[in-house]
Amino acid sequence: MVEHDKKFLAQVIYTFTNEEFLVNLTNSLIIFLFRFTIALLFFIVGRKLVKSFLSRYYKTHAFKAIDSSFKTFLSSIIDTGSIIILIIISLLIIGFQHTSLIAFLGSIGIGIGLALKDNLSNFVGGLIILVFKTYSVDDEVEIIGNYGIISSIDVFSTTIVTFNDDIVTIPNGNIINNQVINYSKTPNRRMKVVVSVAYDTNIDQVFQILNDLVKNNENILKTPAPFINIEKYNSSSIDIALKVWTKNEVYWSTYFTILKNIKPAFDSLNIVIPFPQMDIHIKHQNLYNKSS
Repeated sequence: MVEHDKKFLAQVIYTFTNEEFLVNLTNSLIIFLFRFTIALLFFIVGRKLVKSFLSRYYKTHAFKAIDSSFKTFLSSIIDTGSIIILIIISLLIIGFQHTSLIAFLGSIGIGIGLALKDNLSNFVGGLIILVFKTYSVDDEVEIIGNYGIISSIDVFSTTIVTFNDDIVTIPNGNIINNQVINYSKTPNRRMKVVVSVAYDTNIDQVFQILNDLVKNNENILKTPAPFINIEKYNSSSIDIALKVWTKNEVYWSTYFTILKNIKPAFDSLNIVIPFPQMDIHIKHQNLYNKSS
């Protein structure tokens, strides 16, 4: 056994010190390094050329004519696809056989697919959003408790910019499985303003003030007709609901204008907007008995 090991070790030493082996190894290493350098340069130059081409294409009239919601989705797919193609060509330049490369990519694809199955659902979710036009870029939406403007729709996620300037990224798969409120889907939008007044206030007078504010605001639509009525009796106030309709594009300006004008109009007629209060009644007889 020892003799056999010695012969094996001698054969290994002879092989690795053989001049022909070292020459072949050096040649193979030089060829590999040369191919690797060419492949790396090809990838870097190809990436720059693709970026340059895409930046020019994104400025063309044909791309600008595409729906704004589909632009970011399409650009994400093109960018990812170009990287994959460049990597495959670079591997072929290095010396990978196309048959073994296809088998390798297939096995890698299966592994990635299992690892990123949630992202596959996000990708499908993005397609559903675009095909059925659930929302578009610049739409005002509320998704999973996030309220703001759609900034972009990418391959796997949707980005919302909230009114606090927070950037919220939501996976597309979660979006299609939850409620989506799109406030920009229709041209008109209902506005609701609730005002609290004291219990001793003349309600008819409050109704008249709110009705005058509505009539003097040209952004409020006549049809459907404005609605003014009591909504709730609170412990220390009466809530009056004002419900009107306006165009989507002037919704917020109209909303803040109404809020701004309510207080001066109430003040002019001494109508009080109360703060929370509590009446405490003390029974003097019980207090006297306890003290005695």
